[in-house]
Amino acid sequence: MTTPGRISFCVTSKNRLWQLSQTLSVNLYAVIADGNAEIVLVNYNSADGLDQWIHQFQHHIESGLLRYIHERSEPYFHASKAKNLGHLAATGEFLVNLDGDNFIGNTIPAWRQIWSQQPDTLIHGFCVEPSQEPESGNGTYGRIGLPGACFLALGGYDEDMLPSAHEDRDLIDRAAAFGLSIARTQQPPPYAMRNPHVDTMQHSGISLSWWEVRELNKKRSAENIRLGRLIANSNRTPVKVLLNYSEEIEL
Repeated sequence: MTTPGRISFCVTSKNRLWQLSQTLSVNLYAVIADGNAEIVLVNYNSADGLDQWIHQFQHHIESGLLRYIHERSEPYFHASKAKNLGHLAATGEFLVNLDGDNFIGNTIPAWRQIWSQQPDTLIHGFCVEPSQEPESGNGTYGRIGLPGACFLALGGYDEDMLPSAHEDRDLIDRAAAFGLSIARTQQPPPYAMRNPHVDTMQHSGISLSWWEVRELNKKRSAENIRLGRLIANSNRTPVKVLLNYSEEIEL
């Protein structure tokens, strides 16, 4: 059941405990301070001890502040598939993809203000490198939020893309073509941990570089939008996951 006004920050992890150990606690404080938000964490079959580590946040799981999704079968990371699981498990009216190396910071009030004025808006949060002008940003796609109803209408992230690159840009472009307003908001410090592209592809199961994958996914995205194919995953098969250590569900 969707909770009106609630913001769900959807985080995915495949062997990224070293990042979550620095970001999750800080982000939970931001969610607590807001009072009507949650974090949905997808453990995409990690082998780094994440399943045991999360037990320390059991009180947040029990309170509903943290929803823990464990996908236990996929050997390789696929960004679109993992992100869809998090978004489909969320209870909020607004869904935000939050990469595991990103900090929420003091962004929630500004995002709430945008949605209060224009609910059907996709918000793209970005951070600025010290050497850049504020309007340029650094291309970070770690924070993308939109109404849950719009996310579902678009079919979510395109799971037919290659594992990791351009899936966020594709969602933004499909949303714009679908008629959503697009707003860009600057991320105040703290920003995000540095995440080299080689790390992004480390558990993808393919030998292509991030740059090669991005070019292939860009071509697919552009062709779909040119042809008006804006809704993804029409034949998607639900995935069995474990919710909060105890309940097996399909998403």
